[in-house]
Amino acid sequence: MKICRICGYQIPEDEFNLLEDGWVCPRCGVGKEELEDSAEPLRGRDPLMLIFRAMTVGLWRVLGNGSQGVTREMGSVIADNIRHGDDPLKSAADYFIEHGFAASISADTENFALNVKNCSFYGFCCSLEDDGVLLSTCPYANTAAAVLERTTGYRYRIKRNKGDHGHIIEFSRISKK
Repeated sequence: MKICRICGYQIPEDEFNLLEDGWVCPRCGVGKEELEDSAEPLRGRDPLMLIFRAMTVGLWRVLGNGSQGVTREMGSVIADNIRHGDDPLKSAADYFIEHGFAASISADTENFALNVKNCSFYGFCCSLEDDGVLLSTCPYANTAAAVLERTTGYRYRIKRNKGDHGHIIEFSRISKK
């Protein structure tokens, strides 16, 4: 069995051996070099992801869009661990790359946007969206917003657009803090 180290996608060894050059993971978009050997298939889901999913769905059912107050605080806690350099978005992107959250995150400082590709949470987030939970829980979005708010003194609105095996997250300045 081969398992994607980014998103956990599984493919039997005999099918993996038939993949052509240029194949990409259908879930997160990384190349086949990112799949690693596993003695047996993963059974069920990661318990921590199940807990996080249950908390996210519950929070959404109770608070709806108001849940963003909670998830923005989560981003603020993560932002406490990021050294805010001259480019706050790049600092946030570098933090997530360094900790293996995604294979690629590029920061567009001029347009206040992050392009997140090959995200470890992509399948998880898509399943939440399928259940009607808007993605106010994205750790990239909430952390980058917190870093921007701390360095610029402005509040930001988050907008997420589907990208190629990930999301493009845009930040719009809305008011002084």
